[in-house]
Amino acid sequence: MDDSIKLQLYFNENIERENQKFFFQYTWKKHLVELKKAIIYAVLFMALGFFPLKSLNLGPVSVIFKYGSFLFAGYIFLLLYQYFSAKNKTINLIEEQIENLRNKHAEISFITLHKDSITVKNPLNTINCVWEKTHYKMVNQYLILNMVNKNINFIFTEPEFKKNEYKILLDFLQQYSRKEK
Repeated sequence: MDDSIKLQLYFNENIERENQKFFFQYTWKKHLVELKKAIIYAVLFMALGFFPLKSLNLGPVSVIFKYGSFLFAGYIFLLLYQYFSAKNKTINLIEEQIENLRNKHAEISFITLHKDSITVKNPLNTINCVWEKTHYKMVNQYLILNMVNKNINFIFTEPEFKKNEYKILLDFLQQYSRKEK
């Protein structure tokens, strides 16, 4: 076996855009679950604070539920604001990144696999990482490659590779890095 295997990546702006949008939704999934919980709590607190049941007779405790419902409503608006502002920033960054990659399309992007490390190079940056600090996760058809202790992420799909190079990458990841659950 050679010292290294070089896998060439093909730039397709539609695939890149789809990968980046998927990753945004994937990272915000946890916050959206938190938003759903906040909505449920806000509705519950509003119901107990503003429409107390006669049989429950909460008395002065209903005031606490009224103020709590306003706090949850504020938290809901804060989460919504963060989501939409992050989404707008992300869309702008995705378009900027795609434009930069499109301008440098003559340069080749590739992944180099070594026995002790992995290198991902595109026209904008080069990241080299040892296998111990590399993790991967499969979500639907997307491969999320986490490098440098989960601080740098790359998203790949099979159409970005030619022939069986995607399988070679998966084999190396399964052999040398750790799979996340």
